[in-house]
Amino acid sequence: MKSILKAYIKEEAILFSKTIFKQTLKSNYKLWAIFTAIMAAMSAIVIAVYDPKMIQGMMDMVKDMPGMADMMGDRMGGMTSLLGMLGQSFYGMQGVILSLIFVIMTANTLVASQVDRGSMAYILSTPIKRAKVVRTQALYLISSIFCMFLVITVVGLSTVQIAHHGLWGTEYTADVKATAEVLNLDNKTVADDLTLILQNKEAVKAGAEARGIKEDVYTVYLNQKLTDKAYKAAAEVLNADVDAVSKNPALIKENEQALEAAAKAMGMEPMMYGAVLDQMIAQSAAATDQMKEMQNKLMAGITAAAEELDMDAADLATSMGKIKDSEKAMTAAVTASGLPREMFTGIINQQLANNEIILDNGVDFSVKDYLLLNLGAFLLMFAIAGISFLFSCVFNLSKNSLALGAGIPVAFFIFQIMSQVGSSLESFKYLSLNTLFVPGDITGGGTFWPQFAVLAVLGTALYLIGIKVFKEKDLPL
Repeated sequence: MKSILKAYIKEEAILFSKTIFKQTLKSNYKLWAIFTAIMAAMSAIVIAVYDPKMIQGMMDMVKDMPGMADMMGDRMGGMTSLLGMLGQSFYGMQGVILSLIFVIMTANTLVASQVDRGSMAYILSTPIKRAKVVRTQALYLISSIFCMFLVITVVGLSTVQIAHHGLWGTEYTADVKATAEVLNLDNKTVADDLTLILQNKEAVKAGAEARGIKEDVYTVYLNQKLTDKAYKAAAEVLNADVDAVSKNPALIKENEQALEAAAKAMGMEPMMYGAVLDQMIAQSAAATDQMKEMQNKLMAGITAAAEELDMDAADLATSMGKIKDSEKAMTAAVTASGLPREMFTGIINQQLANNEIILDNGVDFSVKDYLLLNLGAFLLMFAIAGISFLFSCVFNLSKNSLALGAGIPVAFFIFQIMSQVGSSLESFKYLSLNTLFVPGDITGGGTFWPQFAVLAVLGTALYLIGIKVFKEKDLPL
């Protein structure tokens, strides 16, 4: 008798019922498994098929469609990286709507639906108290959402590694692989010393073909990559930020070790690279003095080429490679700008080379940001599930529970979509809880912790209110 009493006291001390939790899990695991599998598969597909060059091509197509470009708005800029693409697509749309449907269905099933069917009367006829029953249902809902995003996170990280070697190992670009074959070297050797490509015409040709660009653009790209590598090596010696070094290369000359490290990265002797730096610094100073005049001339050339190509000048300014593809446009641009053809061509090549570098950076993957994306998605669903759970506790009829428990979360989702359509509807974002989770704030270095805190506090409050309401209300038992 004493042991039975101890067991009972121990059971009562636990805030939830293991028996009911197991029964709830048994009744709902299939629904959870289906939605989790679909969401994990969709996330994995987005990651696996991600190709920065393909995405860039799609963005260029969208730019040529004014209506679509206006609809996409600022979101287009966030798609240039793997995490940005994930944030805009999966965590901005598919993942939200699917998890939203799961939350609505599950929350209604856990309380209101059982009261409506009469099964809650059977549960409450046992010695288990009403408070423990509703806490157990709340615990299942929260843990199911958490486990859902935990699975998605694990599958996503695994896919990143398999498809892009984003966690460890090295994924070499197509041009490195192609040039390594021409040079009869391994990929790592070529990637570590790009001067090997520059010294071989056949390698330059093969690399350009692999990247789908002209050889002159590819040469500029390689030199830019070498320069970036040199700045990075110098920054490590100087214990400075790479951007600070790139903006002020004179810092390298002030430190002998930094100069040696940078020169080694460039495949040069320190004295030779020092002379190159002197020339770069002098040209940069001269360019600064003439920057406004140069920009005016360049814009005049772009405007003339845009007229020839029947394009908007602003669009052409971001895709100047189209000028090189048309002799008439190139001639018009050179004539209108008053710049030498070689200089105008060099400016275009530099832009195209920078685009290639951006594409290289597109597959860079931050595990921290990816984990934060999933944390944010979980907190959003945690709060929204609190709304559905609250109304599931308030109403005895399933249809009434769904009317508000589903209607409000769906309205939030619709309001968020409407706010992204155009500036005239932007104010709708203030009517949506979904606005507190903006993937772009995470992938773009914005502020998101205060929003996360609001979602966590609001969700907790909604669950507590729902539990209190269910404990005190009259039930048709």
